[in-house]
Amino acid sequence: MKTKHFKFNPIMLALAISVTVIGCNDDDDSTNPDPQPPSNGETTNYRAQAEQMVAQLSVSEKLDIVTGPGMNNPEGAVNLLQDVPGVAGYINGVVNDDVNIPATKLSDGPAGLRIEPTRDGDENTYYATAWPIGSVLASSWNKELVEQVGEGQGNEALEYGVDVILAPGMNIQRNPLNGRNFEYYSEDPVLSGRMSAAMVEGMQSQGVGATIKHFVANASETDRYYVDDIVEPRALREIYLRGFQISADEAEPMAIMTSYNLVNGTYVNQREDALIDIVRNEWGFDGMVMSDWFAGNIMQINDAVPVDPDSALKQQIAGNNLIQPGNNKESLQQAYDAGELTDEVLDRNVVEILTQVQKMPTYRGYDYSNQPDLDAHATLARQAAAEGTILLKNNDAALPITSGSSLATFGVNQVNFYKGGTGSGDVNAAYTVNLIEGLEQTYQINSALTEYYENYFVENRVEVGNLLGTNYECEDAPVTDNPELQVLVSQAAQDNTAAIVTFGRQAGEGGDRSPEQGDYRLSTQELDMLTQVAEAFHAQDKKVIVVLNVNGIIDTSDWADLADAILLPYMGGQEAGNAVADVVSGAVNPSGKLAQTIPKAYSDVPSSETFSGLDTNDDGVIDETHMNEGIYVGYRYYTSFDVDVAYPFGYGLSYTTFDYGQPTIVENTLSSGSDGAISFTATITNSGTVAGKEAAQLYVSAPEVKLMKPTIELKDFAKTDELAPGASQSLSFNVPASVLASFDPENNQWIVESGTYSVYVAPSSDITDVAPITFSVASEIVVSDTTPGAFALPEGVDAASFVTVAEQ
Repeated sequence: MKTKHFKFNPIMLALAISVTVIGCNDDDDSTNPDPQPPSNGETTNYRAQAEQMVAQLSVSEKLDIVTGPGMNNPEGAVNLLQDVPGVAGYINGVVNDDVNIPATKLSDGPAGLRIEPTRDGDENTYYATAWPIGSVLASSWNKELVEQVGEGQGNEALEYGVDVILAPGMNIQRNPLNGRNFEYYSEDPVLSGRMSAAMVEGMQSQGVGATIKHFVANASETDRYYVDDIVEPRALREIYLRGFQISADEAEPMAIMTSYNLVNGTYVNQREDALIDIVRNEWGFDGMVMSDWFAGNIMQINDAVPVDPDSALKQQIAGNNLIQPGNNKESLQQAYDAGELTDEVLDRNVVEILTQVQKMPTYRGYDYSNQPDLDAHATLARQAAAEGTILLKNNDAALPITSGSSLATFGVNQVNFYKGGTGSGDVNAAYTVNLIEGLEQTYQINSALTEYYENYFVENRVEVGNLLGTNYECEDAPVTDNPELQVLVSQAAQDNTAAIVTFGRQAGEGGDRSPEQGDYRLSTQELDMLTQVAEAFHAQDKKVIVVLNVNGIIDTSDWADLADAILLPYMGGQEAGNAVADVVSGAVNPSGKLAQTIPKAYSDVPSSETFSGLDTNDDGVIDETHMNEGIYVGYRYYTSFDVDVAYPFGYGLSYTTFDYGQPTIVENTLSSGSDGAISFTATITNSGTVAGKEAAQLYVSAPEVKLMKPTIELKDFAKTDELAPGASQSLSFNVPASVLASFDPENNQWIVESGTYSVYVAPSSDITDVAPITFSVASEIVVSDTTPGAFALPEGVDAASFVTVAEQ
């Protein structure tokens, strides 16, 4: 078992040896317990205490703990001391003569804490910060900044009385059409894992729990409750599991959430090879494992797919400790009475849960204030949104635009500016700054155009329902055959300094996007508007800037030539409009870089033909998704197969320029085996005229002995401080053997193969003009052995024939 190291201030828990446990502050004095749990080295061992607690519980009380009380059911939660309206669920507590464990509160949080802002009989409001979405945070390539965001969100959870945040989401962005990509970080597992680890560190520094999700290979939303993702083991290990492993190892989250989907024929939360063999035994994870809500075919969702009456039992046996939202106690009691659910399995799961529950603010009796510093968090959200904004194109220095200039803004999205995606990743924030509101703090805005789009939006908007609420969408107004808008375009081209055209895309939990016009591609109306605006402004030798307020990437090839500059801020949270204005004005020099490749066409995506999945029995439900591009996801595919892209992974422009010094090897301990590593330094110099930050990326090209490999793979990254013109900074990179290794499915091993490795420290995955350095490995290094047969392909499916994207 690993020794855990918390970033917490130490305190002592008052736990009697007799295990009379008090889950709230019953001390006579008024001192509020420290919100942060103690480090294991200085206080009672949580697991030992949990094992003693279990001895004081009845079977019925144990079953309460492993199953939630149901959806939106605070009245059913056992020993709920004080509810927080809007939380997603609870872990039941216990009250008996020996043990008093209060219920634990769990809240959604991929882009901010999701609680209800209003409460019956209470005149106060309880807003939470809408932070930039995961794609924005990853695009910052700044682990320290992401950790600060995690601290801010963790503090809001703490001060609002929430114990566990159901975040971060960290699934691989396998395909740009996944409706939930906004919650996730990247197409690359190292970037995803490190961003997740930073977020978890930040959240848990505040004394609340974080939950990495959705484990594993949950790469689409269509029929998500039933879809069987067929993936060969090497791709699972190197692409879909690796980010979770990095996050679990580096940050030690309190929880992992299992996903809805099946993998290779079995629901993930029913796979003992996943949850015990890999997560517990291979990784040494000692947090708790919980299901996603209603996962594992545990209730009737679609008439075409019958419920599995044994799902709860299978989950318990497999090591899915906590079943959410619950209501499964009766079936588990029957299984226990029949001898199918053993005391050994049940006690194990209760211990895993109670080990974590002891760390929770509610258990420790923290007296929360309901007053987090939302103003300070809004400032941080604005900073994070600006730093994650990506400048894709900037011909002839179209940006920045001098403060005080007059701007013409086009597109209904300027009014309906999206702060984040839909579903559990939505946040009840106090406000959202739209693009107009942000720009008008610095510029003179064409009021006639603003008024036109405000009126157009009100008259043409459509309320669209989503999984957990509604939002407004509105098609853009075409310019052709629109005399009123034609006049406004013509006049604006005469009067204003530049045009800013915005396009928006909304999506979220429960559904995927379309590759067609109006979604992945611009609609006819949008193309018409941009074409007309570009013609009018370019005729006056004025610039056109496009701003993409989108849930996930969209096609740029159809229209990029019409724009002088393209900004990709994605969805920047409640301060989105201000953050874009900061970049447009140059108050912030953009330093965001793509965490996902933008292809030239959707058909170039290696999963474009398989993403929509297969209805194998014609019942109207997608049954299988064949992830047969194997390890060639994202840039691994484009670089290995020489497929031209619109904008490569890791790419992003700045208002200044940077020179990269040749990297050097600082230390090489790879020969020491599984604990070995190789580290590098490289000096980055601001060679331009504007202060700025630069995200440098370390890619490795590995030799091929037994295993074919992508041409390059990201192994580490680092970001400079803000460098003044002419200033330099030495960046450090560290590649442990576990990250350098590839998975050998024939021998069930992670190995570093012998031969010569080329190392590139580069501004993006386009390493065409980057000179590498090399190092050699004399003989094969076995980093670790793994569980034979784990996540094996379904019977009759052979990896060699299943993987259709493969190098020869």
